[in-house]
Amino acid sequence: QKYYVPDKNQRDIADLDMDSNYAEIYDNEIGNYQGNVEMKRADQRASANSANYDSVSETVDLHGNVFYSEDELSLYTDTATLKLASDEARLRDTLFISPTTPIRGKASAVYRDSKFLSRYKDAAYTTCEPGNQDWIVHATDLKLNKKTGQGAAKNAWVEFKGVPIFYSPYLSFPMDDRRKTGFLVPVPGYTQKGGFSLSAPFYWNIAPNYDATLRPRYYANRGTLLAGDFRYLTEKSKGLVSAEYMPNDTILDKPRYLATIKNNTRFTPNISSNLDLNIVSDKQYFSELGNALSFPNFSHIRSYADASYVDQGVSLIGRVESYQTIDPNLRGRLRPYRRLPQLNFSLNHEFESVPANTALESEYVYFQHDDSSLPDAHRLNIKPTVSFPLQTASAYITPKLSLQHTQYLLNNQKAGVSDSISRTLPIASIDSGLFFEKDLDIAGNSLLHTLEPRLFYLYIPRVNQNDIPIFDSSLYDFQYDSLFRENRFSGTDRIQDANQFTAALTSRLVDSKTGLDRLKLSVGEIFYFQDRKVTAPVVRIGTTFLESPVQTSSFSPLVGELSSQLNEHFSVETGLQWDPHTNDIIRGKALLHFVNNPGEIINVGYTYRKNTLIKDSLDAALANDPLNKTLVGYRNNSKLLRSNDIIQSDVSFRWPIYDNWFAIGRWQYSLLYDRTQEAFFGFEKENCCWRFQVIGRRYVNNIRASATTATGLDTPGTSQTGIFFQIEFKGLGTTGTGQDLGDFFEKSIYGYRKPE
Repeated sequence: QKYYVPDKNQRDIADLDMDSNYAEIYDNEIGNYQGNVEMKRADQRASANSANYDSVSETVDLHGNVFYSEDELSLYTDTATLKLASDEARLRDTLFISPTTPIRGKASAVYRDSKFLSRYKDAAYTTCEPGNQDWIVHATDLKLNKKTGQGAAKNAWVEFKGVPIFYSPYLSFPMDDRRKTGFLVPVPGYTQKGGFSLSAPFYWNIAPNYDATLRPRYYANRGTLLAGDFRYLTEKSKGLVSAEYMPNDTILDKPRYLATIKNNTRFTPNISSNLDLNIVSDKQYFSELGNALSFPNFSHIRSYADASYVDQGVSLIGRVESYQTIDPNLRGRLRPYRRLPQLNFSLNHEFESVPANTALESEYVYFQHDDSSLPDAHRLNIKPTVSFPLQTASAYITPKLSLQHTQYLLNNQKAGVSDSISRTLPIASIDSGLFFEKDLDIAGNSLLHTLEPRLFYLYIPRVNQNDIPIFDSSLYDFQYDSLFRENRFSGTDRIQDANQFTAALTSRLVDSKTGLDRLKLSVGEIFYFQDRKVTAPVVRIGTTFLESPVQTSSFSPLVGELSSQLNEHFSVETGLQWDPHTNDIIRGKALLHFVNNPGEIINVGYTYRKNTLIKDSLDAALANDPLNKTLVGYRNNSKLLRSNDIIQSDVSFRWPIYDNWFAIGRWQYSLLYDRTQEAFFGFEKENCCWRFQVIGRRYVNNIRASATTATGLDTPGTSQTGIFFQIEFKGLGTTGTGQDLGDFFEKSIYGYRKPE
């Protein structure tokens, strides 16, 4: 049903209706109404035991059980005076509620000065639902302005669970989703390296499409940090400028800084650009001054700018990219190359009259490095491809042929080494598969059972590529998708030699009603018809690089993956890799996920990875240089040989404990090194008017404070600890120790959903 809601803008022309059990009218000017009085005018409604109306001054006096309502405001009192011409009102000992804000409370006096502005004396208000008064704001004076969407309170104090927790001589707050200039709630914090800290952020609503936040923070151990963020939004662009600056770190006796500039612009539906610039003063900035929840656990900070044109079947991307290395262990060739610039151009076309597709991938890039002992290079790569996809309802086959040509022009090459290198390789593959299905009924459940065999053949002739330096190539981690990959190396500097055949099978049990995979099993293996002799110096031991070994095995590991949605509560994901040559399991993973009612989550995981790449690379190097003492020392270091192994358990949960309180946590434990990698534990609670979250966290930072020896790769990083909390009084504000804990939980706990 649809209802007509009278418009408050019609008050000036709307008639006043007065109804009551008894009425007396004097000289057609003064009206006295007794018993069940009801007043109506446009959006205004009132009821009372009695009322007086003066038509000359357009004043209504209401007495006894007065209930008054208008657009977005309702009040209950014993006496009220309404001046209809000016939309003013005066009420005593009043209960009030503004459902759309939503604010409700009481006041000794209420003054409505206009349609939009109201004032409250000796007020107490909350945004909690009726029946819940967990938090209350008390104020001697409260002002609500619906036109500006802002509220203000003088001599205000916040009471939580009956206990005063905060006082301010002046407090302002938004009444709707419009932004408002003013101080935000102070943010306390603690980090192991920075000590206790306190921030007093100030929000500046510059314009509807510009704003800024100033975030000065004082660290007890290090001094004052000045910080701020500026955001902007235009018709075609949006962006962020963020900077932090500490004039003098009292421990290090030097200035420190961090800055970020981000921009995204869409000029047309097809043309766009991105900018992401980052710089930091020193390598320990994040661990000592950063938020330990958002600490970037990586070795390099990336900065880039790009512009792209994308249309149906064509794309052109230009990019410049640079890195700042923050891991002090990484020097020289351990640091990545800059791309100044990189151009990518691709074409795709599907023919309608014949089953044929054509594609072109091309790239030009100039690699530049700070280390003058390493070569810089221009690289041009062109890869045209033609494929012939044939498909029916139950089968497909796709022959594909590519020709990849790469040209290098090198600078700073060693004497006697050519500065011009080229490589041209054909790449041929055939991908095929069948699809069988059968309807099943298991215990009254309608299921679809499928069998999906897949065969993939790949041929790439061997070309010696040892004279090509490594700019952006590394070995992919082997997993199920690797069975169908054309190159086991990432990047372009190495293209594998291949004469291999993959056989794989996928089987599913699909719920016929929902389409969900109740059970999915995939298994596959590669059969090699020749040794893989293309190698690359991508195995790093300390500061030493070794060539990846020649692969002589006739079979790849047998890869299997099994996943199951057992019911609406339980799901399982598992994976296994078995090496037929060593009769050994080299990879394994298992994850059990349980979710019950919203927020009841338990995850139990286990990961096992045995990596023999370092051992195999050392064996290959020692075969050529058996007397190399350094290599012999590496080979005899059992911890080093297992430095890339993983044996790890992972448990995370969110579980109710009492009265809508939830315990929440995660524990990642290395069974190989017998130490905790990351752990946090805490509590959270949310109801209609407030949310509270608190955790204690400890984790290992892989970026070490100083360089380690080449054989000391098993040395753990530094440990970080911290206590983090966040409390939100809905409709009033949020305070905490920095990053939103809800975002952190979403990233850390599988299945967790941040409350809206």
